[in-house]
Amino acid sequence: MFDFWIILTACIIAINSSLLGSFLVLKKLSLIGDALSHAVLPGIVIAFLISGEINSFWMLLGASGFGIFAILLIDWLNRVGGFGKDSSIGIIYTLLFAVGIILITSKAKNADIDVDCVLFGDINTTPLVDKTVGVPTPTFNLIIITIINLIIVSFGLKGFKITSFDKGFAQTLGISIPFWSYLLLGLTSISTVYSFDSVGAIMVIGLLVIPASFANLITRKLKSFLVISILFGIISCISGHLLAVLFDIPTVPTIGVFMGLILITTLIGKTLLPNKLEVKA
Repeated sequence: MFDFWIILTACIIAINSSLLGSFLVLKKLSLIGDALSHAVLPGIVIAFLISGEINSFWMLLGASGFGIFAILLIDWLNRVGGFGKDSSIGIIYTLLFAVGIILITSKAKNADIDVDCVLFGDINTTPLVDKTVGVPTPTFNLIIITIINLIIVSFGLKGFKITSFDKGFAQTLGISIPFWSYLLLGLTSISTVYSFDSVGAIMVIGLLVIPASFANLITRKLKSFLVISILFGIISCISGHLLAVLFDIPTVPTIGVFMGLILITTLIGKTLLPNKLEVKA
């Protein structure tokens, strides 16, 4: 049962990250997870300064707030400032991370703020935390977020699709590009922040980018793209954990290495057999 909760939690995170990451990769915003991992630090510190305590609720609340704030700033720099998406991401995450470091060193020197936990996570402790209706609380929260994400993406698939592939056509149809962009980035912010505590920012970044990149090698159909991306994330999490148990090594990095090796192997196979590994649109 111990391994079951670890695998379930990892798979739920994979579903969220792979689903939303597919659209981020298509919109060339795949490094937004990296930005969030740095930008949430001020939110964590401010939450401590206000509440005087460090626990999952206040940490997640502060981190989520600053994650959304970072998304808004990145989009503002991109649209109003005319900066490229990569430049906007780099500017904002550097700025907010620096602010977080200053706050820690000047205002919260004695705070036991485990930044490493945000970066690397600790999924192996998930089965040991308090439970909600018989489910570990982090897993329960992620299940709720997954349901919300699936419902929103299912009903809004057309909007996400058009704004990802053809913004000009979207404008002629009267579709609000900023609305769908903010919605996608907002969902990504909340999902990634709630995943940090379990698998850490580095693993979330991998799950946002690698499954979608793998799907991009296989198909050009959006629905197939999403399904392949999610399945790749789930299979990678299950296989990664089983390999970690077998060789007595950490779960999170093993999942990352497994995803990377499968992606590279598939790329090599596609290069050698270009007409065999692609589903035509």
